[in-house]
Amino acid sequence: MREQSTRRNDAIVRLPAEGERLNVLGVLVRVLADSQATGGACAVMELTVPPGEGPPLHRHTLDDECFFITEGTVLFELNGRRVVQGPGGFVRAPRGSIHTFRNAGASPARMVVVCTPGGLEGPFREVDALSRDGNPTPEAVTAVFARFDLEILGPPLQG
Repeated sequence: MREQSTRRNDAIVRLPAEGERLNVLGVLVRVLADSQATGGACAVMELTVPPGEGPPLHRHTLDDECFFITEGTVLFELNGRRVVQGPGGFVRAPRGSIHTFRNAGASPARMVVVCTPGGLEGPFREVDALSRDGNPTPEAVTAVFARFDLEILGPPLQG
């Protein structure tokens, strides 16, 4: 269901205070480049993850997801394997992989996430809208992600 843009790929420059801001179940997302701006090639986002937080176990069927940690300590689970990454660490979750992450530190973690092709900003925008309208139910969030070919497979990682 992801849209591919035919817009010409113009240069993108974002100052530190710029970029669309979303709240995806407590994770703050700053959209640096969405699929419209990149002609569908990718989406680039900065995530700020509160201590102990992270998404449920899930699988993307349409995109690869890459994580570059800039601050904090993040525990990843990727196809059953767990690894802890700090600043400078990198993880790639290829499409079809079962993965999740959790901020394993005592302060907010930050990471740059690149998805190829673009489109992950779509469900993030919808979940942000659900949050603004009230407290979204797990069923509503699961339905949003399903419309974007993202499958929720289990709960978030526990501490």
